[in-house]
Amino acid sequence: MKNQLATLVFLLTTTLTFAQEKTPAPATTFAGSADAYYKYDFSGVDNSLTSFTNSHNSFELGMASIEASHKMGKASVFVDLGFGNRAAQFTYNDGPETFMIKQLNFTYEFSDKFKVTAGSFGTHIGYELVDAVDNKNYSMSYAFTYGPFFNTGVKAQYTSGKFSFMAGVSNPTDFKTAIEAGSSQKTFLGQVAFLGDSGSAYFNVTSGSSNPSSDENKTQFDFVGTKKVSDVFSLGFNGTYAMTNNDFNKALDGEWFSLVGYANVTFKESLSLAYRLEYLDAKEATAGLGLLAGTSVVGNTLSLNYKVGNLTIIPEFRVDMASKDIFSNSDAAPKGVTAYALLATTYSF
Repeated sequence: MKNQLATLVFLLTTTLTFAQEKTPAPATTFAGSADAYYKYDFSGVDNSLTSFTNSHNSFELGMASIEASHKMGKASVFVDLGFGNRAAQFTYNDGPETFMIKQLNFTYEFSDKFKVTAGSFGTHIGYELVDAVDNKNYSMSYAFTYGPFFNTGVKAQYTSGKFSFMAGVSNPTDFKTAIEAGSSQKTFLGQVAFLGDSGSAYFNVTSGSSNPSSDENKTQFDFVGTKKVSDVFSLGFNGTYAMTNNDFNKALDGEWFSLVGYANVTFKESLSLAYRLEYLDAKEATAGLGLLAGTSVVGNTLSLNYKVGNLTIIPEFRVDMASKDIFSNSDAAPKGVTAYALLATTYSF
């Protein structure tokens, strides 16, 4: 009897061991990127009014990003850490102990069509993304700079064929905690998307508290479209309109809009040319847009992308023309046009 019992235990243990070896737990997936640049402003001073390239005649480190994701069953987690000046500007409202967290969110898939995500996630507004490796132009548009960066809250997404629908609620825009925001007001998110075989269209909206310290609320409507015309030519478009209102002083209410076009020509797998044309109208904007308030700007950006493996070298030239003299030269004389050249490198791993 003892021998039979020992044999049974041995068989069960062996079966369980083999089962564990055949079905290992999913591994954690790691990825990352890094970027750096040199910029020379032909005015002799830094005239950049957009994100991440605020320098002149200087070699600059952009950001090092480390990403980790893990999925088991219907649940998954995504962690995105950023280090450097680009990350600090992106999470500008965070304290020094939390600014390195760009994104941290948890997702549960109730089915292959419906999922819920909670945590901190990049905005659904706009065409451009915070990581330099995800953009063809290294410098950023005005639409990106003065739109939302991220939200911290919960969102649900339903996908049916080529269409998807998203709705969510979050802390005040660009705050990971309502405690730091000093407000319990919420921001509401929405998106309707279509993903076709050769193009896509996204209708986005966000509405709620964006800067509680000045009692400002913002509603922004946004459209993003992409179209692959051929194997060598593709187009993109971002149109965004924002209305701001003050809870106590209507004189501070304002609005602005931006129209941005993108064109990309691929000469070969390792070489492409990207052009961005933007018109920003901030004539009715409030002080939240700084020097841009009360003016309009046309921005032209031309960027060459040369890839060597995972390394991309980006020579870029940019000219911005404003309806008022919001720029200056090295003698502090105001002027309406500014231009600069930069050389950037990005690497993904």
